[in-house]
Amino acid sequence: MRKGNRRTNEFTMEENSGKNRPMRRWLAVSLFAPREFEEGISNFLIEQGAGGVEELEEDFKGKRLKAYVPKDGKEKKVLRALHRYLKSLRSLNPEINDTQIETTTLFEQDWGENWKRFFKPLRVTSRLVVKPPWARTRLQRGQMLIHITPGMAFGTGTHATTKLSIRALEASLKTKGLSVLDVGTGSGILSIAAARLGAEEVLGLDIDGAAVENAQENVAKNHVGNRVKIKKGRIGDVRERFDVVVANIDLRSLKRMRNPLLHHLKNRGILILSGVLEGGIERLRQHYFETGDFQSAKTTQEEGWSCLILKKG
Repeated sequence: MRKGNRRTNEFTMEENSGKNRPMRRWLAVSLFAPREFEEGISNFLIEQGAGGVEELEEDFKGKRLKAYVPKDGKEKKVLRALHRYLKSLRSLNPEINDTQIETTTLFEQDWGENWKRFFKPLRVTSRLVVKPPWARTRLQRGQMLIHITPGMAFGTGTHATTKLSIRALEASLKTKGLSVLDVGTGSGILSIAAARLGAEEVLGLDIDGAAVENAQENVAKNHVGNRVKIKKGRIGDVRERFDVVVANIDLRSLKRMRNPLLHHLKNRGILILSGVLEGGIERLRQHYFETGDFQSAKTTQEEGWSCLILKKG
C-alpha cells in the first residue's frame, strides 16, 4: 500500500490519551484496474490526494485497487477527475468501459483495522526490519528493528518506494556522523532508518500536522529522539545544509522542488529521490543534471517504481 499525507476538516471526536482529537473520515474508492494500467491508475489516485492505495484480489487481467480519499469537501472533484482519467484510457483498452467505481465511507479506526490485516513484519534490508506494535518477530544477528505505528501518513516499509529509499540511505550512510534531511517524512520511517544506520543529525519535515504527530510518536517509540527532530514546515523554512537529502514523494513535486533540494545539499552530498514510476525516472534524471551540479547518478527499481541517487559535485 502506498500512503500519502492529507488534511481533512470533517470529523467526529474521540478520546485519546486524555485529549479530544479529530477523527478523520475517508472515502474508500474501489475499482478494477487492467494489468497494463495498474501502476498508472494507482499513481494517478495518489497524485489526486489519496491517502493510500491498497492492492486487493487479482487475476490474469489485473487487480482490484482500493484508494482512501480524505472527506474534506474535495472528494467529489477527485471522483470526477478519476472518471475523466479512465475515459482517456478507454481508447487504449476497451475493458476500461466495464470498470465500476464503488465508494464507502470509513472512519479512522476502520483504517487502523485494515492496516492490522495488511502490515506484517518486513525485512527491508539485510540490517533493518520494520514491524508494527502488534506483531512479534525474531531478529537475526546484526539486524536492527524499526517500530512503526501506522497513522494516516505514508511510510511502513511495505511499499517499493519506501524500501528503495531505505536501501539508498543504507548505501549512502557508510560514514558515521552524517546529517540527513527527510523531506515529506510521513510516518518518519526514513528519518528513523537514517538514525539506525548511523546518522548523527536527522531532520524530518512534513506539511501535514497529522503526519508530523505520527512521525514524532514513532521517533519516541524507537528511542532516537536525541538524533531525530520532526517539524511541521516546508523545505524553504530550513536554513541548514545536509550530507544526505531524501525525498520520497511524487514526480511532479520532485521536479518542482529541484532548486530547494539542491540548495540544502552540501558539496559532495547525496540526494535520494523516490516515488517515481519507472517511465518517469529518466526525465527526472535529465531535469536534475541540467543544473550541472551533479557528478554521478544511479537508478534502482522495484515493482515498477524507481529511485534516483545523485551525488553533488
